[in-house]
Amino acid sequence: MKKSETPKGLFQLGLISALALSLAAFEWTAKEWIEPAGWSYAKHNLLEAELIPVHSPGKPLPPIRSIGVAPEIKAEPIPEPVPAPIIDPNFDPLEGKLFKLGFVDEGGDDEIETLLIAEHMPHFDDCQNVLNRGAERICSEAKMISLIQQCATFPKHLKEAGVGGVVYIEFNVNEHGDIMDQRVLKSAHPSLDKSALNALDCIPKMTPGTQQGRPVRVTYTIPVRFSIR
Repeated sequence: MKKSETPKGLFQLGLISALALSLAAFEWTAKEWIEPAGWSYAKHNLLEAELIPVHSPGKPLPPIRSIGVAPEIKAEPIPEPVPAPIIDPNFDPLEGKLFKLGFVDEGGDDEIETLLIAEHMPHFDDCQNVLNRGAERICSEAKMISLIQQCATFPKHLKEAGVGGVVYIEFNVNEHGDIMDQRVLKSAHPSLDKSALNALDCIPKMTPGTQQGRPVRVTYTIPVRFSIR
């Protein structure tokens, strides 16, 4: 029995197929699989931030000093000691602190000033207050008014007639502490005016007022009341 022969056409087709597979194998290229961003996390895929060193300025170099030359040193002058002030036992700490109001009489430096307010007002000895001139003045003026009111005599005929009023008198306490230049500024009745002026005789001698250490005259205006009760 004879073997079956392979047709030539089928053999040639097999050779062509084998050759095509061989060529396809040589042309094959591998492609890298890239995952989209956000699908996976790997530490080796992160970028490290670049660290930039901080620049710090260096310390300035010390000045060049000449060798063998000593620095110049200037000695400061020693201040002279200030002598201790001499304290006057008669010094008045309030002298010159009060407001001055008044006028200076014409005629030269020896004229006595007449003021409404002096640095140190006239005062009575029992009202003297070195540390409080205001309290001293209030005490002296209150005592002055009280003496005038006590000494003012109410005329009997006017009192019986029911005639009264207020008499305003003006006077000066001179540089010796005495009352002078008394006069009526506002009259109530001639008899009442005379009684008010006579009451000034009851005011004893006062310590005179001073201005910058010099004796002065001080003017006062006092109301004298004659009341019918």
